[in-house]
Amino acid sequence: MDGKIVGIIAIIFGCSVPILIVGIIAYFRSRDRTELQKTVRTAIEKGETLPAEFMESLQRAVPKAKTPMNDVRAGLILMAIAGGIMIWHYLDHDELGGDLSGIAAIPGLIGVALLILGIIGLNTRSK
Repeated sequence: MDGKIVGIIAIIFGCSVPILIVGIIAYFRSRDRTELQKTVRTAIEKGETLPAEFMESLQRAVPKAKTPMNDVRAGLILMAIAGGIMIWHYLDHDELGGDLSGIAAIPGLIGVALLILGIIGLNTRSK
């Protein structure tokens, strides 16, 4: 009974730690953005002009819009990861297929889907 409880607790902590890390990062980024907006708002209310360098740094901080080329790139990377897992399995067991091939199919098929979406997006965009 004690072994099962320890296993359950280990799984809960193992899954919650990455969520906690992402949550902490998101909180501090949000707080930084809020402070920056408050500073800009105060400067504008006082009638001060914002330096050009400051405005350029704000524009660089804005994430770029996703393009179909990003989908193509992500798809190729995922397909390469799947191929690497397949090669690794082949080198270890001298066979294609098996357990790792099923695992490799997940990023591989997601990569194929992203690649198709990216190609469709590129073709639609060029028309």
